Amino acid sequence: MVFAGAAVKDALMKRLFVSILLTLLLPVLTIGEAAAVKKKRSFGIRKEGAAHIQMRSLMAPVKKTAKSKRIKNSPVTVILTVGDSKKVGKVCNKAPRINDALMGAWFSKAITQTYLYDRKKHSGKTNIDYKRTKAQRKEDKRLVRLINKAIGSTEVKEILVLSGTMRMGGGAVTKLPFSSVNGCDELE
Repeated sequence: MVFAGAAVKDALMKRLFVSILLTLLLPVLTIGEAAAVKKKRSFGIRKEGAAHIQMRSLMAPVKKTAKSKRIKNSPVTVILTVGDSKKVGKVCNKAPRINDALMGAWFSKAITQTYLYDRKKHSGKTNIDYKRTKAQRKEDKRLVRLINKAIGSTEVKEILVLSGTMRMGGGAVTKLPFSSVNGCDELE
């Protein structure tokens, strides 16, 4: 009986020692993990030059033509072009401001169906640099100006508004350094 009590006591002491050791090591392990997350959220190392950022899909007011009075809410996906790829993180962190600016602009003046880029009509990958009409370029300038005003910089150079939703976070996109940022994926 005495030996059984000593064995139990030794087992309890070992558990206590391990729990104290884990309690002391937990902050160290957490700091290491936090540093990795911080590095991931610092948007890592990427190629020099411009970068394309996919924002989360939104429901936007869309008119069939400029003269139409009927407006329907349709899903759209916004892709922004940032002049300096090192600024992707700063733009992504201000995604709520960008969404608010776009929604304000669209509810004051609904977008037309002809302004939207329809991926079904264009085969292959989403073409960021396709030819735009004069009216589309004018609307692009207006929206880019509003976005840059909302984020307090001139980082955003171009905008492309896609008709419908575009899936985020699938395949290679999940391996990008900033894939942990909600609502912001980078297109290559």
